Amino acid sequence: MNIIEALTNPDMFFKKLSQKEISLKEPFLIVLIFSILIAISAYVSTSIIYKIFPPQYQQVLAFTKIIALISTFIGGIVAWLIIAGVMHLISMAFKGEGSFKKTLSFTGYGFLPNIVGALITVPIAYYYLSQIHIQPLTITQMQNPIIVQEVIKHIIPKTLIYTNAIIGFAVTIWNLYIWTYAIKYARNLTLKNAFITALIPTVIFGLYQLYCVLKLL
Repeated sequence: MNIIEALTNPDMFFKKLSQKEISLKEPFLIVLIFSILIAISAYVSTSIIYKIFPPQYQQVLAFTKIIALISTFIGGIVAWLIIAGVMHLISMAFKGEGSFKKTLSFTGYGFLPNIVGALITVPIAYYYLSQIHIQPLTITQMQNPIIVQEVIKHIIPKTLIYTNAIIGFAVTIWNLYIWTYAIKYARNLTLKNAFITALIPTVIFGLYQLYCVLKLL
């Protein structure tokens, strides 16, 4: 199968895929790469942000960075399971036909745009954040959560935040485009019903990602 066709012509891609034996190998690899990239992004961001804390706290915070990396990585895989599950349930209202394994397999390809987006945003984030000069907080300042929150907000460049928001929006639209055809062929739906089925979890997923970006403003 031509994986690029899933990005550019999902209608034809999933039509061909529906005629083959169901496999989770390739979609799992896609989600795995996506999860690795967002974990790297989280690690880069937290590594820069944690420089605001005094040196004596760095050893403790090193452990929290690892926890953040692992939880973000797992979150990518969990997102796949949830999105596939929600689409499968919604499609039941339209009398969809097809196994959950097929839904899970097809929706996995919908994370391809997220990989493209991450390949753009991670280097941009590293470029901006690596140039920031950070003055560590004092222990007294650290005891005030409002000060800590404000300092973190001022560390992240607004240009980076808006860039991530714009790319995130474009990726979400791309997700919806692919997932519409994914669920159409996975559950044998009309295009209209497939769009409705894909719309709800895509919007929720997109809004959550947008919230994570804009809360830094």
